[in-house]
Amino acid sequence: MKNQIIQGDCLEVMKDIPDKSIDLVLTDPPYGIEYEGGFPNSDKFNAITNDKVGNIDFKSLISELRRIGKQVIIFGANNFYQDLPHKGSWICWDKRCNTEADKLFGSKFELAWIDKVSSGSGGTNIYRIQHAGAKNADGEGCKRFHPTQKPVRLFEVIIKDFTEEGQTILDPFLGSGTTAVAAQNLKRNFIGIEISKEYCKIAEDRLRQKPLI
Repeated sequence: MKNQIIQGDCLEVMKDIPDKSIDLVLTDPPYGIEYEGGFPNSDKFNAITNDKVGNIDFKSLISELRRIGKQVIIFGANNFYQDLPHKGSWICWDKRCNTEADKLFGSKFELAWIDKVSSGSGGTNIYRIQHAGAKNADGEGCKRFHPTQKPVRLFEVIIKDFTEEGQTILDPFLGSGTTAVAAQNLKRNFIGIEISKEYCKIAEDRLRQKPLI
């Protein structure tokens, strides 16, 4: 199953993955947006309200990720903190890096929850990787394939800090493939699961490109 992209519902696909066989789960689930198959458009990626966060059962998802993963990092978990099993540790991604850039539209930072035995009861990792509209750490005007696409560099520094060469990383919401690209760049194995056929194709195309951004 290593080094491949699997199209399907992640909760179904992960049933076949053995306990604690994944060195790191690194993912950015679609919190705060309707989660639907197919290529996204404005209708499918509108913000939602009334305490509804997509149509994902986050408790079941987190339980399954913890079953298969030795370490789990979930971006946006502060949006469904009530479903987290414990305090854990946190990553703070500083997206602006300077006060001038703070004036740009959008959030200035994002949080990711870390479920790791050695993380103890708290603590924070801070990564300062610029991401501001058309300008980000992957280069000026870097092409965006997904509305919540993260810079490859961000996932590379996280992967370096939490894994070693030859280990396996899983992203059950692969989207446009950033996690897989970062893993491949750093000589890690990857497994990507994505419900959208169109995004699977985009991720596969990105993995074939050099340089991989």
